Amino acid sequence: MRFSFSLLFALTITFSLSAEETIMYRLAIKDKGNTPYSINKPEAFLSQKSIDRRLKQNYQIDETDLPIDPAYFKAIVEAGASIQTYSKWVNTIVVNIPNCEVQNKVTELHFVTGITKVWSGDLSQWNEVDEEIIENQEVSENVYPRAINFQPEDYGDTFSQIEINNAFPLHELGYRGSGKTIAVIDGGFSNVDKYPDFFDSRRILGVKNFTHQKGNPYRIAEGHGTMVFSCLAANNPEKMIGSAPLADYYLFKTEIGKEEYPVEEDYWIAALEYADSVGVDIVTTSLGYFYFDDSSMNHTWDKLDGHTIPASRAASMAIQKGMLLFNSAGNEGDKTWEKVTVPGDAKHSLTVGAIRNDSTWVSFSSWGYTADNRMKPDVVALGNNVCVLRENGQMSLVKGTSFATPILAGMTACLWEALPSLKNIEIRELIKKSSDKYTQPDEYVGYGIPNIFKAYENAEILLKDFAQ
Repeated sequence: MRFSFSLLFALTITFSLSAEETIMYRLAIKDKGNTPYSINKPEAFLSQKSIDRRLKQNYQIDETDLPIDPAYFKAIVEAGASIQTYSKWVNTIVVNIPNCEVQNKVTELHFVTGITKVWSGDLSQWNEVDEEIIENQEVSENVYPRAINFQPEDYGDTFSQIEINNAFPLHELGYRGSGKTIAVIDGGFSNVDKYPDFFDSRRILGVKNFTHQKGNPYRIAEGHGTMVFSCLAANNPEKMIGSAPLADYYLFKTEIGKEEYPVEEDYWIAALEYADSVGVDIVTTSLGYFYFDDSSMNHTWDKLDGHTIPASRAASMAIQKGMLLFNSAGNEGDKTWEKVTVPGDAKHSLTVGAIRNDSTWVSFSSWGYTADNRMKPDVVALGNNVCVLRENGQMSLVKGTSFATPILAGMTACLWEALPSLKNIEIRELIKKSSDKYTQPDEYVGYGIPNIFKAYENAEILLKDFAQ
């Protein structure tokens, strides 16, 4: 990439962690300060692909895009803290603070307007993972078979995953996600690189770990992301074909499977902003937050308003950058929480619930409304008996909104490929308006089951009265 993150990377290196620091706080900061960056020179902090995506859709680069003033980071470090992660969209900086004296110094900084504890523990336990260098090897076209003219039998057990949303006709026409870039934000992607018969490594543009769990996302023993990714990108005829097998991908790890703390939401925001910066078109994320290992950090239902929790606020901002964001609704429908999880309450994202093969709602799928009485989930896709590839290389059937979400995100990539002149908000509107319950939505399935081919064939009619 030609654009420069040199200053931000330098900050990350300079403000490295030490093993003794075991408490993290999220600082709310009042502004960007005297940032040396300018919206008139976006190439300093955004890739050309990101800039072009905005220009094509007539989205302006604005103050939210500007990186935070490096002087703020310097002041935090001089006060005795160190930087863990940060967000330019919602103006937060996550820091490690070793003691009360340093905490007092940090909170007295003129630009700090609030402080929230987001993690506690022993950082040293997360530094033991062996990190291997990820190499993108050139692979011959003849090394493994790839479906060219897709037939129903090529999909194996995955055919129902696109048939229920009537996306197969788009695949038949040749729209399989080509030219679209999708970011998958999840936990680890164990062994994705070990199954070239399912995944084409040339379509993986980058793999990045945003967490304090050090290591290569391919080697950390967390396979949830592997299963999610297979719903999208698998391309092994007669066994498994994903919903967007010809799209390009970034794989971002923001989740730590062995613990649950709000700092993972901060990592998620960092990944979302990075996805924007490298020019991603669609983000799909099968993560959700409400209860944590430290119950004092728990979210409450009244905060599900799309703007109180920083991750939800950042999720809504993605649409302003020209991206589409798909959030899983969560699997709490038959549990105490019941409702969608953070950031599934975001105002402008597409939050996806789960249905069975017979098109009926699955009781585990989280339901709405939000605290401010908005429809969530927005739509549904197959989330029961979903065929995935596990980290051990075995195919199996699983359930969860975690899998309904990437399936629909992939199908939407194919739709957007077929309708390249449309803006992200128009594609989002098509997904809703093509759904079977659009005129009679409810809190369980939202607008219902999107009909992808209907959205393609009737785009002009469905968008006739849409006011941008």
